[in-house]
Amino acid sequence: MPSPNDAVIVSICRTPLTRRVKPPSPSPTSETLLTSVISSSISRCNLPPSSIQDVCIGNVLGGSAAAVTARVAVIKTLGYKVPVRTTNRQCASGLQAVSDVACLIRSGQIECGLAVGYECMSTNTMENSFGDGPDVEEDDGDDDEANFESESLDAIMTPMGQTSENVAAKFDISREEQDAFSVSSHRKAAAAWDERRFDYELIPSSPSSLNNPSIKKGSFPDNGIRRDTSRIPTLPPAFSSTGTTTAGNSSQITDGAACVCLMSRRMAESRNLPILAAFVSYAVTGVPPRIMGIGPATAIPAALKVTGKEVSDVDLFEINEAFASQAKYCVDFLKIPEEKVNVNGGAIAMGHPLGCTGARLVVTLVAELGRRGGGLGVVSMCVGTGMGAACVLKVERRNAKSKL
Repeated sequence: MPSPNDAVIVSICRTPLTRRVKPPSPSPTSETLLTSVISSSISRCNLPPSSIQDVCIGNVLGGSAAAVTARVAVIKTLGYKVPVRTTNRQCASGLQAVSDVACLIRSGQIECGLAVGYECMSTNTMENSFGDGPDVEEDDGDDDEANFESESLDAIMTPMGQTSENVAAKFDISREEQDAFSVSSHRKAAAAWDERRFDYELIPSSPSSLNNPSIKKGSFPDNGIRRDTSRIPTLPPAFSSTGTTTAGNSSQITDGAACVCLMSRRMAESRNLPILAAFVSYAVTGVPPRIMGIGPATAIPAALKVTGKEVSDVDLFEINEAFASQAKYCVDFLKIPEEKVNVNGGAIAMGHPLGCTGARLVVTLVAELGRRGGGLGVVSMCVGTGMGAACVLKVERRNAKSKL
């Protein structure tokens, strides 16, 4: 039953997801991405900045500087009185931000907050951020300790691309299956764009253009989507000469930001704001780091168990496509009907800006469920070093079409 203490979503937005720009071409800055979504989020529900009691921002590659960037962006958009913090759970960082703000609301610590995810992979590259990884001391202890030691080494020494190869080999997922999954992602994303299904969630990526009447909704498309997918089966393996993971069946390196405004049901109803969705549950699970891509296969059941629901009760899933191998495995393992998964395409077509992805998937899921008239939805992704994260959201049918 609905409770006044429920954490509900009253505003969603995201920038376009744009492929990484290499120097000397100009690229968006982290600050630009953040100020765009923060200012748009509060303007969409006519909230004064003083209503926001806390902001949590997910980011992966920004390092310690991300906290300063986040603070500057919040001061510029909401004022110095509004606090902010950053969180890093790798690919689930944006979703972790949503969960953190929702938990603050449900516990009564705040009434309203913003959950943001962003990544500027043009300027903060994975190579510069991670380098060769940390040093880990080797242990010659007993068998259990040796097993733990082996897993800990896998967590830092197995490249992401190799984890995809490991999943494909272990679960017998062929190159042809991976390429077909990728082609489907591009086709669904192209169709969604053609039918203007992203219009509601998208904003221009430059703050200076937000009030420019010549900028129309959807005028800055997600530019990784390929209409012509004929080259995908011809691309060489990217991580092993005998492998099946390629640039065509992996997620793209992308810039982007997304923002979710949450508040208590009590506050939303008192302000007569449309309730776009309710936060229901969140779960994070651990999996072997060598096959980290299977994370959603364990995290989704864990998140649903809290609600008493089954996979078959869910209307739509947004599962991050880090690699076709792992996404296909998770969908097949959980026996999810294809027509319920990533109906508007996924990260293989649109890109995977690491810290942004979790929040972006929430935005896209809420918008699509609202467009369809409501229902139960799940957002999930694998997480580097061997984890999975999943969140259950409910788009309430009585409010589902409000402003969507």
